[in-house]
Amino acid sequence: MKAPALTSADERITPAWRGVLVCSLLIFVGINLRSVILGVPPVLPLIKGALGLSYTETGLLTALPTLMMGGFAWFSGLLVERIGGRVAVAIGLALLAFGALMRAVWPVGFALYLFTIILSLGIALGQTTVPVLIRRWFPTRIGLASALFTDGLILGETIGAGFTVPAMLLFLGKTAWAATFIFWGLLVIVALACWLWLAPPAPPTRGAFAPVTTAEQMAVLDASKVQPAQAKPVSFVIPGLLLGSGSLMYFAMNSWIATYNQAIHAAGYTSLALTTLNALQLPASLGVTFFAQRLVGRRWPFIAGGVVSLVAVTGWVVTPPGVEFIWAALLGASSALVFALGLALPALLAAPTQVARLTGMTLTLSYSMAFIGPFIGGGLWDLFGLPPLAFLPVALAATLLIGLGTFLPLRSVGTARHL
Repeated sequence: MKAPALTSADERITPAWRGVLVCSLLIFVGINLRSVILGVPPVLPLIKGALGLSYTETGLLTALPTLMMGGFAWFSGLLVERIGGRVAVAIGLALLAFGALMRAVWPVGFALYLFTIILSLGIALGQTTVPVLIRRWFPTRIGLASALFTDGLILGETIGAGFTVPAMLLFLGKTAWAATFIFWGLLVIVALACWLWLAPPAPPTRGAFAPVTTAEQMAVLDASKVQPAQAKPVSFVIPGLLLGSGSLMYFAMNSWIATYNQAIHAAGYTSLALTTLNALQLPASLGVTFFAQRLVGRRWPFIAGGVVSLVAVTGWVVTPPGVEFIWAALLGASSALVFALGLALPALLAAPTQVARLTGMTLTLSYSMAFIGPFIGGGLWDLFGLPPLAFLPVALAATLLIGLGTFLPLRSVGTARHL
């Protein structure tokens, strides 16, 4: 027996046209939650040279978003329960736009780190909130809506990584790295306006221990007596480790490709490698969009993603730079597979009242792991003077994916099938 969803009828997106509109809005929001931060790695060598940053400081700049998204995700989950999902996403987009534009207004070392922290808080709030809204708006299409949001995130990564340098060279100037922040920040303002105009109104999500006052909420508690597993809190550890491994691989590769190629005198291959890494995520994500609920909880996608990534990062450092795009394609596709399935887990596995907190805790663990990649990679490079060591955390994350998929079964596969 399937437990009724903890949503009122007016919160569900039922007309087909309205569902398409809201899904399109979620995709657009996802694009802007990634384009701002993925527009930085392509111009990172310019930033490093202009500000005189060390490799460790450069790695910290690219790792800050993942650190702040991880550190703030749990608090974001609690905040959503108080202020409501629609307001939370609006605040997140406002912080993102402010931080992005201010980085261009004050392009010096301290300010660059400060406003990166601010915009990262906005990303954390928005990204943690959307799965909660998906659970409320699309209770019978969680996998599909989550995958579409993931498609938006990946499309934003692709656009940010692939179009920043061409746009800079064509419209802004060869060294106008600060002006690229304005370009992406203005798009976030457009996304905020669209959200305020089109997002369905939604009351604050009730906490897990909030008073139950409606008949439908009472029905959920009655159903939980029949299915006690759904009433118990779902562990965030396995979803967080799986999602974190994929995120670490992706962010570390984006952070170091340009600087690594510059160090080995292969800068001419950087644009193709970065574009391929990000562009190949989208076909992989689309490939699982309509099968997310069937694939979630299975071992083989994560094992396959880990094996492919381990082979690819090894090939990256032992083969000529001319074939980097091949390894970038494999890394992009495998990390997208892991991310698309992992991001859907909280909304698929948790009871309605637990989604916000489980999402927050999962993302906290995930982005805490992703922060380690670029930062530790830069530290190893500084310590030993060997550029390939920047990719060692990627290899370790791929190995962890294989281990998790092989030895740590997901206990809630059956629960996912009931949703």
